[in-house]
Amino acid sequence: MLTALALAPLVALTPHPEGTFAVDAAFGDWAQVRPVLADRVSRGALSGADDCVPRARWAVSGDTLYFALEVRDDARTFGRDRTGDGAALVYAQGGQRVRVDFVLADLEGDAPVTARVNGRPAKGVRVAGTQRVDGWAFEAALPLASLPGFRDAPFGLALTVRDADTEGGQAEAVLSTTAVDEGGAPIEADLRYEPTAGLYALYVQDVGEDAEVLGRTQGDLAGDAEREDVVVNARDVVVLGRGLPEGTVYYLFNHGWPRGARLLRFDLMELDGRPGREILLEREVPYDGVRVQVLEVYGVVDGVLARRFAHKLGEVFDDRGGASARSRFRILPGAASAPRVFEVSTASLTGLTEATYPPEPPGTRSYQPLRLPWQGAAPERFRLDGAYWLPAAR
Repeated sequence: MLTALALAPLVALTPHPEGTFAVDAAFGDWAQVRPVLADRVSRGALSGADDCVPRARWAVSGDTLYFALEVRDDARTFGRDRTGDGAALVYAQGGQRVRVDFVLADLEGDAPVTARVNGRPAKGVRVAGTQRVDGWAFEAALPLASLPGFRDAPFGLALTVRDADTEGGQAEAVLSTTAVDEGGAPIEADLRYEPTAGLYALYVQDVGEDAEVLGRTQGDLAGDAEREDVVVNARDVVVLGRGLPEGTVYYLFNHGWPRGARLLRFDLMELDGRPGREILLEREVPYDGVRVQVLEVYGVVDGVLARRFAHKLGEVFDDRGGASARSRFRILPGAASAPRVFEVSTASLTGLTEATYPPEPPGTRSYQPLRLPWQGAAPERFRLDGAYWLPAAR
């Protein structure tokens, strides 16, 4: 799997499974990650084709940004702060900047390379480096928590490599992976973290059908730091994400709605008191001259996407001049850490009476029927019982 997928005009960084990378200066775990060349001379000049040839890679795994730099260099010099050979990785998002300077110390010693973040000793940054016959190299790991806004908006990431040919001397050339300002920060925000990039196409390939998409949103359903894609199409409710348990990249629920369904409401909400949101939607489907409106709640339970609640909320009888029946759905106030209680009112009727209201069609159904005025005036409540919301005892 490649780390970068083209999403014009941005490049999407997609996560690798946890444990893919080790900070050990061995580099064998980077074979499937496309290298980024630092071939732009930002300052000074190179003395020849082999003077300094940097090749970088970066990738996300778990809650960490991993970075690898391999440099072919015909004159290796030890670094001291801003002198000698060295490198800097600068992250820019909005008006925020995070600069990580990598200083080459004694490559044969116990600390071959050290890191400083915004000029201070790095906390939580792991580094391992090595000297090579034709140059030098190191790997590093940075917590995503140290990169504000990483998961939320486009950002820029620039590597600059300092090439000095004399011990402790000033750099004769500074190379970069992209256009940078005087401080080495990227000028453009051309990257975006996309943990779900490419997954919907995989789902379509697997099911063999590209059904009409009725709604799409993003949110945390798995209860971790990652966002999942949630897609409702004419065939399935689909949750997609690379952080799902046991290596799963999508869950699906074949909802079985009649053709012509449309969404009236589509929200992600915390409803069961556990980490991760649930999917709350209201759909309307045509059926023999009647538009039926049903509210449903879906959620992941024990590695399965399930329909955890469903209740008919309304009917519009187009074949009877627009006569209708409609209930109100409420989520009762409560603590976010506790399961929420649902309330559905008795339906209000327009143009219908007990004598003219058609009975519910026979057969099985996936939802609770409307509560009608002649069945009682009090609203009905539903509490979480195991994995499902069921009628509460009165």
